[in-house]
Amino acid sequence: MTIDFENPFADYGNIIRGERFIGRQSDLRAIENRIIRPREVGNLAIIGEPRIGKSSLVYKAIMERKDELLTKRLLPIWINLATHDQASNFFRSLVMVCREKLADVDWLSTPIQQIAERVLQNDFAWFEGYMNIQRFFQQVRQADIRVLFIFDEFDHARKLFKNDSSGFQALRELSYQPEWRVNYITTSRLTIRDIELQTQAISTFDGIFHKHHLGMFNEIDVQAYLARLESVGVLATNNLKEQLAFYCNGHPYLLEMVGYELVEMFRESEQIDMGLILPRVEANLTAHYQRTVDLLSEDGKLNKLLQVLFGPVVDVKRTDVDEFLRYGFIKPTAQQNYVAFSGHFQAYLNLIGREVDLWPIWSKTEKSLRSLITMKMVAQYGENWLIELEKAHSKQLKPIFDKCRLAQQKEENSFGSRASRNLIDFTYPQDLFAVIFAEWKQVFQSIFGKDNNYWQQRANLLAKIRNPLAHNRDEALHEYEHRIAEGYCKEILTLIEQAERENE
Repeated sequence: MTIDFENPFADYGNIIRGERFIGRQSDLRAIENRIIRPREVGNLAIIGEPRIGKSSLVYKAIMERKDELLTKRLLPIWINLATHDQASNFFRSLVMVCREKLADVDWLSTPIQQIAERVLQNDFAWFEGYMNIQRFFQQVRQADIRVLFIFDEFDHARKLFKNDSSGFQALRELSYQPEWRVNYITTSRLTIRDIELQTQAISTFDGIFHKHHLGMFNEIDVQAYLARLESVGVLATNNLKEQLAFYCNGHPYLLEMVGYELVEMFRESEQIDMGLILPRVEANLTAHYQRTVDLLSEDGKLNKLLQVLFGPVVDVKRTDVDEFLRYGFIKPTAQQNYVAFSGHFQAYLNLIGREVDLWPIWSKTEKSLRSLITMKMVAQYGENWLIELEKAHSKQLKPIFDKCRLAQQKEENSFGSRASRNLIDFTYPQDLFAVIFAEWKQVFQSIFGKDNNYWQQRANLLAKIRNPLAHNRDEALHEYEHRIAEGYCKEILTLIEQAERENE
């Protein structure tokens, strides 16, 4: 039997408006205090990762209150920057669209109309044309009208103003001078400063903005989301809450995407089974993750995120961690480390991390240790060496292998065939050295030489560099520790290569 009701998440992926909008009360207040309350409006940059809800937030805060703002002689104008491909045409469009909006509310006077016509003629050079644009907005201000441009997708300014700082300077001048001041709200993934730097432009446009980062839903917002599910009969059981936290946590887009499928399944069968939901959303989940990873890689930040989450920490600074926190990519744990915003995204990044050389010499050392252990343990115990080794050293190694099995199972549950089938891939340096020390006299002493204390010192430092970044420190390792660790890695690689040659 199919239940007949409206799916409250049917339009997920679009700008969310009206009663469909969920939560974000503190973010709405930030816009209220910067834009709506003051007589003189300020400029505001809304910054956040793709699909975090930037456009929906601004639409809710501004465009849905347009009638109220018009009573204050404040005219909001929405412009998608990504629809423009030439800077000169973009500036002319500011006048053209403003003229149209003024006409719509019957505020278009003859002086404003006349100067608009001059701007929109095609035979003016840039300097003269820009002067006329200033005069146009001066006439608008003299009519006691304040213009608020909402520049959605402002990241596109990297292309629009590439290698030309005059675009940013012109925007700044339009907002800086009181005689013709217009105001801006921008939505972007990058900060305005980063956008300017990527265009190789030098300007002070960034300096006229208050910056507001938009991150994940908070607990109150998530509760509002769950209430939306329950409004159509989908009961938010503890199990469902745990599953949603693992796959989506507070990510608005992911929650709405999964919410849509939950409601549709409930409509079809009056039951909820996350195991059946996941195949429906897996492609969209991984596509979103991959886009996020591609953008982080493009910005040169993916390696740093992986270092924070998995180590080894090579060049991460406190400012990098703060930025990841502002965007909502990571969250602190009670153990003073960090994890990704959701368990599922953490597992995805772990897959990526195994394919990326964050610190090539350490990556090679870790892989060589795993290979050496596998080779020697197969010779010692046979193909089922993991089982036999665990039996031989149950007290020392069973907790380690149980932890690895749990991590392997989680990865397999999340990513199926992409998950590693090799249990030793889920070990950390301290785990590898635990195996080495368990079989020290029988197998590994002849390879590494020295004694346990000598190698325990090396194991401790190598385990430290592989640990994720603790949030109460500016940097996890000092430069001299990097150099010492690099020396230890070279020492281990030399001994392993020698053992491999002898085994040939």
